[in-house]
Amino acid sequence: MHALKAQFLDFLRMRGISTQKAFFFALIAIVVGVMLFNSLQDSKPKPVATHVAIAATPEAPKLFIHVVGAVQHAGMYELNFNARVFDAVAAAGGFSSDADQASVNLARVLSDGEQIFVAKIGEAGAAAASGLSGGGGSTALINLNRASATELDALPGIGPAIASRLVDWRNANGGFKKKEDLMQVKGIGQKLFAQIKDLVTF
Repeated sequence: MHALKAQFLDFLRMRGISTQKAFFFALIAIVVGVMLFNSLQDSKPKPVATHVAIAATPEAPKLFIHVVGAVQHAGMYELNFNARVFDAVAAAGGFSSDADQASVNLARVLSDGEQIFVAKIGEAGAAAASGLSGGGGSTALINLNRASATELDALPGIGPAIASRLVDWRNANGGFKKKEDLMQVKGIGQKLFAQIKDLVTF
């Protein structure tokens, strides 16, 4: 080791380089090496944080339904989109003990702003029988907006299928506004309309 150091010092003296200068050059070389190393490290690509925007799921619209008639708690109810008549009746506490459950189609999908009317058992039955019997006295008309499917079925030419469609159309369109609306229901043409138009009211 001493021999190597002596050879190195002899080399510096032959070159006319003092020990202090050699130390100075060595220090400069170290500093330059460190700077070069750091520069290479900084030039390496660094991972970039990415932010993925997550779209908020839009809230499903709500339905406002007015439930009246033979239910436990008639009133206005807010229901989920695609709710059915069954959900509206359930929100109102269910049928009352005297409800004619056949007066509404529980499976029908609701639309916003509807009024669901649940008739009572025999609510318009007596009126229907009186109106169709031909008995004396004034003729009692069937109210298209309140009669149950069973009561509508009592009209001439109206079977269970058309009676059910009448109730569905009434609920979907907010009720009958004029007698001519009957012809909007599938199965009721001019001839059948002429038979029943004087037996109904709205």
